[in-house]
Amino acid sequence: MAELIYRTLRENIADIIRKRIIYQELEPGQKIVEQDLAKEFKTSRAPIREALRQLENEGLIEYVRNAGCSVKEITLEESFEIYLMRANYETMAVKLMGGNVPEDTICRMEEVLEKMKKLDEEHVEKRVAFEVSVSQLELLDEAQFDQVFVYDNQMHGLLVEMTGMTRLYKAWKELNYGNIVTGFSLSTDKKRVLERQYPIHKELVDACREKNKEKICQVLSEHYMRTIRRLLKEQGLSEEDSRFSFDFLV
Repeated sequence: MAELIYRTLRENIADIIRKRIIYQELEPGQKIVEQDLAKEFKTSRAPIREALRQLENEGLIEYVRNAGCSVKEITLEESFEIYLMRANYETMAVKLMGGNVPEDTICRMEEVLEKMKKLDEEHVEKRVAFEVSVSQLELLDEAQFDQVFVYDNQMHGLLVEMTGMTRLYKAWKELNYGNIVTGFSLSTDKKRVLERQYPIHKELVDACREKNKEKICQVLSEHYMRTIRRLLKEQGLSEEDSRFSFDFLV
């Protein structure tokens, strides 16, 4: 029997708006009107306001006094901050455990890795089997693209979760949707993002199997640095264009 998950009205509304932002049905800078949402969802403005407050905490929308709420634009600097915090939370977790990643955690990471592998294989099969136009292939990629970040968050979250530190995990988890939105809004080559997920995360799982603290942290550092440098390159920028030091891991 499938597990039933109870969610409040606020959570359901937040989830719908969140997906609209991620899929850019609501564009950066677009105003969000409480009254319009209340009418759409046939509810009072109270749960709408609660949902918007949650999305504001997640960094997806912003509130300006006397102007209301609007979809927040994720800038390159904000993406840098998101990856800075994620990288340091994860390396902190690894160091707290002395690199001794529990076997249960490794098994769960391997399960996620298999899902990544399957996604990559499906992506390749579609490109071989479908005789379609470039624009249609992009639509096929788009349908898989959100799952890439779901698996990415699951994989990295396991490293933080293994510590049993609820506050640390909560702080890390609040960055999840910023990671997804960054991928959708700043990644220009979705095909390459799909293709590299399995090999780079296999490298992480292999390091965790060795239970070598320094190696795991090194793999995490390289993982995030590659992402940041790729985002810079796709925006036509280099490290020299950033006002931040790239030596940011604790």
